[in-house]
Amino acid sequence: MRLAVLALSIAVGFMTSAAQAQDKFPSRPVTILLGYPPGGSTDTTARAIAPVLERIIGQPVVIQNRPGAAALIGTMQVANAPPDGYTITVATTQLALLPAVDQVFGRPPSFTRDQFAPIALVSADPSMLFVNAKTPWQDFKELMADAKKRPGQIVYASGGLYGTTHLAVEIVLKATGARMRHLPTAGGGPSLTAVLGNHAQVLAAHPAVGGPQARAGLLRPVATLGTKRVAAFPDVPTLKELGFDAQYYQWNGLFTQAKVPEPIITFWREAAAKAVKDPDFIKAMEKVGSGIDYLDRDEFRPWWDEDSRKTEATVRAIGKVQ
Repeated sequence: MRLAVLALSIAVGFMTSAAQAQDKFPSRPVTILLGYPPGGSTDTTARAIAPVLERIIGQPVVIQNRPGAAALIGTMQVANAPPDGYTITVATTQLALLPAVDQVFGRPPSFTRDQFAPIALVSADPSMLFVNAKTPWQDFKELMADAKKRPGQIVYASGGLYGTTHLAVEIVLKATGARMRHLPTAGGGPSLTAVLGNHAQVLAAHPAVGGPQARAGLLRPVATLGTKRVAAFPDVPTLKELGFDAQYYQWNGLFTQAKVPEPIITFWREAAAKAVKDPDFIKAMEKVGSGIDYLDRDEFRPWWDEDSRKTEATVRAIGKVQ
């Protein structure tokens, strides 16, 4: 009888320990799954925060780039990931933008915004307009004057149709009445490469992406699409200063699958709050010229809702682009 009681106690103890091990989150590596290739602002932000999160949560944080179709492929994988919290993403306007594009073309959405749970806003920087430094345009006015003189002959690169780098330039062209030819690529990194190689001459990019190349003398910044000048480029005017009503911000936020249990989302919110204050993360973001604009989930959600409404309106205004 005593042996049976002892065996039962051991079994109960083992089951309790196993249940506690399962309840502990995270108990294995976490994946930051990105819809963009290496080199763009979203990838840069993910690579800055990943090692800091790794230290905070005590588990490896692995970045997986799954680019394609203007971030559609990787974003769909996050939307359909198991709701266990082990897959998170750094995302931007594509969460609202891609469903809006589907609507413009009259097709069922590949995913919807309500498939994602916001964790925190990490950064929000205005797009900047850059030109290849070998081009003759010294400022925005010279670029636009030439674009109007030679409509459709100047080429701008983007990370893909309806992506952030595409919409930013289209907003500028709509505001100025100029026309350029579009060279879509597979992401922010490839679009930057296209301009550096002079396959295209113009690029709208996050300051963290175009900034280092500008400081190296390979790109020339001619305008910023924010409400104020970028601190790293105090001599570059805003479009508003130049007389054009056009703004566009490239932001990056942490998200996970919408059905992830609330305690796990709370875990990620607390981890993100620590990460954005970490000196290593602050240094990494400063190094690439990107500011930290942190909002926790409860503040971020209405901010994201408003940005999504603006993004959807922009897509509708552009209409069908093949």
